Amino acid sequence: MLSISDDHLAPIRSAVERSTDGVRRTLDPRDPGDAAAIRAFLQLTGKTEQTHPGLYGDLAAVADGSASAPDDGGQVLDIVDSGRDAQGRATARVWHQDRTGGHLSGSLALALDADSGAPVAFGYANRVGGGLAPAATRSATAEPAPANLTTIGFAHSQSTPDSVPAFSMVSQTAPVTSTGMIDANVTAPVSTTHASVQIGLGRPNPGNDLDYFYKQDTNDHPQLVVPFTGTVNVQQPLANVGSGGQFTSGLVVSTQLYSLKGASYIAHLSSQSLTTQITGDTSTNVVTWSYPYDPDGTPGNYTSLMYNGLDAANDSTTAFFFSFQIPVDNPVVPTFDFNVCSFDWPEQPSVNCYQIQDLQFWWHCLAEGTEVTLADGSTLPIERVDNTVRVRTGDNGSLGVEATTRGLHKAGALRLSTRDGQSLVLTAGHPVGTPDGLRRAGDLVAGDEVLTGQGSTTVATVESIDYDGVFANLKLVDEQDRARGLGGAVGTFLANGIVVGDFESMAALHERTVHSLEYMRARIPERYHTDYASTLADIARDNARYGGTF
Repeated sequence: MLSISDDHLAPIRSAVERSTDGVRRTLDPRDPGDAAAIRAFLQLTGKTEQTHPGLYGDLAAVADGSASAPDDGGQVLDIVDSGRDAQGRATARVWHQDRTGGHLSGSLALALDADSGAPVAFGYANRVGGGLAPAATRSATAEPAPANLTTIGFAHSQSTPDSVPAFSMVSQTAPVTSTGMIDANVTAPVSTTHASVQIGLGRPNPGNDLDYFYKQDTNDHPQLVVPFTGTVNVQQPLANVGSGGQFTSGLVVSTQLYSLKGASYIAHLSSQSLTTQITGDTSTNVVTWSYPYDPDGTPGNYTSLMYNGLDAANDSTTAFFFSFQIPVDNPVVPTFDFNVCSFDWPEQPSVNCYQIQDLQFWWHCLAEGTEVTLADGSTLPIERVDNTVRVRTGDNGSLGVEATTRGLHKAGALRLSTRDGQSLVLTAGHPVGTPDGLRRAGDLVAGDEVLTGQGSTTVATVESIDYDGVFANLKLVDEQDRARGLGGAVGTFLANGIVVGDFESMAALHERTVHSLEYMRARIPERYHTDYASTLADIARDNARYGGTF
């Protein structure tokens, strides 16, 4: 039996009563009711004043006015699924994203019997280093789903090591469907060859690495495009269906993308009408959505789903979400609620949730400037490197270019110069080859050794500069390399003669550093050292429990 004390539930129930159904709201530590709810939520997730003294210190400082309340305009908190799972247990999932960073964040999913107020399912998760922080209720401790469910999501997040944490919650109450497993089929996007669905943008050659490819004009704001087709049988009479199967009223749909590794929450383009590409058949009660693959479309006119472009191309793994509220002829439950979303936790979703693979976008056509050494020893400006060539690696081997990335960068950067005269402008987080392996450019200082195409040399200067232009990167290891058993190879290449890491090695280096307590202790305020250690221990526990990386 799931046991949560009334000391925790009372302030949470009170906070729900003060919330608008389905609308995220800020929890203000200066408000006594909100402060009590924040403490209850934190304690439910095992965060005590002993394990997270910095977090509680900030909470108290905001409450007594000695610290300013945080601006949580960058917070996203959505309930993406709730109801009953295939075994009849209550279940819920919550997605949180801090669009301004997400240095240290956590989320919680809690389900209550809406009629009695009793807890029926609960789960939480933590994340470091930014990106989507999903939480799902634990199937093993969940109670049978009640007739009506109140689902609650909570999140806290520090955007940077120096920022005060923001707190927010969302809740919604709805009847729980009594039908069996949903009869649905998603035919796109799917991939039979990749762990995530690979979508290329503006590529001169689609290549075997892609599942879908869209032509776009060369620019720095790639529109993110997703094919989305499928059907669902609602197994009850449809309502408000007019000529041609169009819904005349009552159909409510929404969709978003969430970056798993970066600080991106991408909204659907408001100019594209979602409901006109969804139809209902009253003779079969089947609803069809059709945003088909349209490789030859043009930006703004694709039949696929279209999402807003970004200053920096979204080249991180991305979670997909699409919700349907379909009107049905049922006086008790007048809508059929159904979601399609990316896989997050190995916990059981509700019967009204269809899970698909994550997405990954690759944007081509790169900035001018840096010279990349090819496998034959010749060089090409990085804007002319595409997935038809092979490049020389830091160990004098070669790897094929699978994808390329490009994005505007209007912020600080570094100019790395060596004593042999090489120079390279790059971001502080970009990996640079050293005799001890790849290191972040921002961690290098004068006198450190770095690798070049001619061997090793020493760093002369690492200079901070302002930059307003385009940064580029490569993703190495193509189909030919995988066939040769090089699927796990660390991708490096020569940029202006200096060995640097590719996109995947940069992502891996970021994950290693933010999950290293020794590394982070030197880079965060001392008052957060215990908090960070406790959070890493929680993440390690979940990794051991589920056999993955969360």
